Amino acid sequence: MNTTHDAERMSSTDRAWLEMDEPHNPMVASAIFELDRKVGGGDIGHELAALLIRHRRFRQFPDSQHRPPLWVDDDELDLGYHVHVVHLDGARQAAQMHALINQELARELDRFRPLWRLMIFERRNGPTTVLFRAHHAIADGIALMQLLLACTDEAPATRIRAKSRVVRRSYSGPLGNLIRRLDSANHTLEGLRNFALVELRHPSDIPRHLADGRQIVGAARRLLSLPDNNPPDFRRPLNGQRAVAWVDDLPLSRLLALARVSHVTLNDLFLGWVAGAFNRYLCTLGKVPAENQNLRISVPVNLRTDDGASSGNCFGLVMVDLPIGMRDSQARMQLVKQRMDALKSSGEAKATLLSLAAVGYLPVPLQKALVTRVAAKAAAVVSNLRGPDGPRHLCGRRLRNLVFWPPQSGGIGIGLSLFSHDGKVTIGVCVDRALVRDPKRLVDALRETIEMDMDGRFEKPQPAKRELEATS
Repeated sequence: MNTTHDAERMSSTDRAWLEMDEPHNPMVASAIFELDRKVGGGDIGHELAALLIRHRRFRQFPDSQHRPPLWVDDDELDLGYHVHVVHLDGARQAAQMHALINQELARELDRFRPLWRLMIFERRNGPTTVLFRAHHAIADGIALMQLLLACTDEAPATRIRAKSRVVRRSYSGPLGNLIRRLDSANHTLEGLRNFALVELRHPSDIPRHLADGRQIVGAARRLLSLPDNNPPDFRRPLNGQRAVAWVDDLPLSRLLALARVSHVTLNDLFLGWVAGAFNRYLCTLGKVPAENQNLRISVPVNLRTDDGASSGNCFGLVMVDLPIGMRDSQARMQLVKQRMDALKSSGEAKATLLSLAAVGYLPVPLQKALVTRVAAKAAAVVSNLRGPDGPRHLCGRRLRNLVFWPPQSGGIGIGLSLFSHDGKVTIGVCVDRALVRDPKRLVDALRETIEMDMDGRFEKPQPAKRELEATS
């Protein structure tokens, strides 16, 4: 039985992400990874579940009946819901798996259970693939990926680990409830005390905080005043039919070498390729973008001071205009770098984090109205995460790849991600079919753009290069 003394107050940012769910667009982060050899779906499912539920948030469900909402411990965790094993057979196993992943990504998670789910695909004569899904209210993508990787080992384990038994501190007896309340109050007061002590020790920082506040307010105003000028193909209403595609064999060393000689970061390189891929994709539809056409995307920015392993949401968003009308690869990449460098020195990421915290205290209809307004400014979410440099193992098998898809809020129906791990780079694309009917066409356009740059076969320059010179 669940009781409120097993509850934990939900932060305003977590609540904001929880309420962003739409029937056609659940706010759920997803990832797949493939093991290099087959392993029983039940074994890996229970292994992963046992590791995940060591983290309290994976044993809790949201209770929105309270104000503010609570995270409530689920004392009757149903692994039959959270772990689903699929046996694939026949000649079209890969196609079957893709179709099932598409269906699962469009599914909302049950609000009366902890907000995560695993789907394990067993192939008759192939490796095992795992799909991991968790709601953004639990944690942001950075924290979720770190948590997922923490479930793996550097070296292959000799045997499957024993299932964990969840141990929760409890207080019983006639004074139990009072002790629990005092314990909770102590944590709250301790946090306030530490906050006050830090501020009193550094009074000289107050002017800087005020300046930061003015910068954040200015960034928020800029964000809300951005025009809705994305290409019409990416401004249609979503239909809720999700589809995914991915690339999992790009060599990290070659991409880093290209970034060095181009004097840009790997993220700049990736965003430049995304711009080129959208140009190619629109051209295949017979809709050649104008030279000055941009595609505005939303890019998550980590605002943690640690490695991102903690739960919760601590990230901001910046809006970047990708020059999809430019065909000169080098000029396009340098323009992306200029725009990203300008955003890094602005307060836009902090502004969105604080805005989300404030939104979490508003009535739900007003929350959704504001989120929809901000989301309408961007056509896609593009995320870049770095994984471990060496191999990782689970159940004694090596992870062959790992691909993730960031959730898209409001009316955004396109998500792209880059993830580097064990000397390779994977790129994932998740779309709503109302905007991109076949994500493979976008992935093919992305691969072709990348391969041309890696081979030194840069695309032919166009007069749009003048935009770069004008903004220098």
